[in-house]
Amino acid sequence: MQHTDVFLRIIALVFITLVPTVVVAGPVTSVYQYQSTVSTDANGALDLNVELNFDDAVSGAPIAVVMHGYSSTTGIFDRYRANAQQLRNAGFFVLTVAMRGREGSDGVRDSGGVEIHDIYDAVEAVKANANYSSLIDSDAVYLTGYSGGGGNVMSAITKMPDCFTAASAFFGMSDYGYNNTTGWYNNGASSSHQSIMQSDIGDPTLGDAAVADRYQARASNLASKNNPYTEIHLFVNDDEPTCPVNHSTSYRDNAAAAASYAGEFDNITVHIGDHSGNTYEDFDNDGLNDPEEQQNWPHTAPSADQQNAAEAWFLDRLLDGSISAPELNTSDELFVAGYVKTNPFQLWLGDGQNAAGDLAYSLSETSKIFDLDIASNDKTVTGTLDVDTTDMAGKHVQITLNGTAIDSFIAGDTYRYTGLGHEDLLELTVTPEPSTWTILAAVALAAALAYHRKRRNLAPPTSGAPS
Repeated sequence: MQHTDVFLRIIALVFITLVPTVVVAGPVTSVYQYQSTVSTDANGALDLNVELNFDDAVSGAPIAVVMHGYSSTTGIFDRYRANAQQLRNAGFFVLTVAMRGREGSDGVRDSGGVEIHDIYDAVEAVKANANYSSLIDSDAVYLTGYSGGGGNVMSAITKMPDCFTAASAFFGMSDYGYNNTTGWYNNGASSSHQSIMQSDIGDPTLGDAAVADRYQARASNLASKNNPYTEIHLFVNDDEPTCPVNHSTSYRDNAAAAASYAGEFDNITVHIGDHSGNTYEDFDNDGLNDPEEQQNWPHTAPSADQQNAAEAWFLDRLLDGSISAPELNTSDELFVAGYVKTNPFQLWLGDGQNAAGDLAYSLSETSKIFDLDIASNDKTVTGTLDVDTTDMAGKHVQITLNGTAIDSFIAGDTYRYTGLGHEDLLELTVTPEPSTWTILAAVALAAALAYHRKRRNLAPPTSGAPS
């Protein structure tokens, strides 16, 4: 009997050792670390944190990015996890981005400046990770945020206009304080918010031109004309006290005023909610006022019903792929609030958060033209322009600045020009490469000229010539 027990135990041990552990697919919540591509500290590139919420049994899920409120340094993941997981349960691969200085991320908060690039870097890092490649649809990216996170949304879709398929901003701010009347600093921000902005940006009430330039570099409502591509929904109650309605309406209205044709900015919709509970949208057409249809978004992390009542406007279309991916116009005018990053090019002015400008561009396979006017008070500020030239690959390209040739190169990589300034016009133009016969003729001509020059220098002086 004892021998039988021992034998059974050995068999069981062998079975456990040989049979692989079965991992059950399902919901995953984890913190993923990625690096900034634009900022460093003493240890190198900033290490930044993002919480991931996804279901590893779901493949090809659209990406959703959730942005936290203003100023918090900890508790961000906890506070917005329910919102992120609601999106995960709807079918998204969700990133809750903790920008620099939050949730253990390196760096220092800068209130809507360079930190906005952390959103882009988080998305690109997840796209590039082989562990997630089968789980995501990298062409569909939805960006959403609440309060300060709503402000981050409006900034990101103007600084990166061809990055996001759809975006929603809940009671966000589109002007931290550039406008002395309607800007957030003087219209909704608490004293604690003002104290943070004074530290990060400066006091806009003192008339300092450099401070005004920094606020202008954060004014997404001035840059809203940059994005006629993303489907944009702005949600705010009519009595919103902290980030008033004008932040959403000015974003929409400034874009519409810059339209080059009727309806160009129909991609932007402002939804003004009613806290009294009298406004509903009958999404399911059942004639009933359901809790998840009430158009009411008080200033807090939305409840499940409040989130549903907003995202029902577009979520199904985003999930089924019927919202087109953004594609930049081949020619247009952009308002560069600090910097703008597109697939074909990017331009950083100053340090990325202290200047703004108007950039007209035109792109083709034979010519790329960039015309910059600095809008800031400081007209001496310059920018760094990076241009993707893969569509010109292998061709000889000449660079002219204000009509004067300054450089040439063989296209195919990114071309960088540093020092683009006020009223500068930079052109990259494909030019025919000289043929072999042309080169030989030029060499022969140069040799002949050199020979005649030498003979002239060696010839004896003629009669009457000075010795």
